[in-house]
Amino acid sequence: MNRGYASVAAAAAMLSAPPVQAAGLKVFPVRVVLTPGEPVQTMTIENSSKESARVQLRVYGWRQEKGEDVLEETRDVLANPALFEVRPGAVQIARFGLRTGTGAAEKSYRVILEEVPGTRAVPAGTVQTLLRISIPIFVPPARGSGRLVWRAWPSGPRQMTFAIRNEGNAHVQINRLILSRKGGPQVARQDMSVYLLPGSSQQVVLDTAASIASGQTLKLDAMTDQADVAAEIVAEERPREVARP
Repeated sequence: MNRGYASVAAAAAMLSAPPVQAAGLKVFPVRVVLTPGEPVQTMTIENSSKESARVQLRVYGWRQEKGEDVLEETRDVLANPALFEVRPGAVQIARFGLRTGTGAAEKSYRVILEEVPGTRAVPAGTVQTLLRISIPIFVPPARGSGRLVWRAWPSGPRQMTFAIRNEGNAHVQINRLILSRKGGPQVARQDMSVYLLPGSSQQVVLDTAASIASGQTLKLDAMTDQADVAAEIVAEERPREVARP
């Protein structure tokens, strides 16, 4: 079995990201980091629509299991206010307070912003679409880094499947993957937003410009929220039964 390795320093600068916007509400920042030195952070919610919006904040513990996100009730992070109304053109500041210490591995949470039903006028015969935004919250360890381990195999005539595992103690968010033949041309490029929490795994499928056979050596470049990383991978035989890592 061939594996490609790439380490990512958690202390590296994050990529700048635009605010999240949905249903007339703009939310910034798109990620919250809490530490013992800075246990309180703020979030700005701006209403650019012509109607008031009533929003509820809930914070959940976040882990990943078999490639899926799992949210659980938690009291580690306090959100205040938990329920508020944002009038047209107004801004609401929400605060998040850390109520737990750091650990050997990064702690991960999700704050869910949900619009409360019935706050906006809905014409008869129409269906109301309610706002729901999910923002990650991280509590990093004193010294943390992500360590990505890669496997890859052809899963179709022009398709490659990557099994990616984070063996580090901090998250990594993959924003783009570029696949090339070793010393040759680029065969795939795909933008994405894939989080790998410490100890978690994901599978990613890339469409390629040409067929790739098992045994070929490939160069993989990954753009992440921490740093750009590169790995050399030898394509494996396609597993007979592929379970999510």
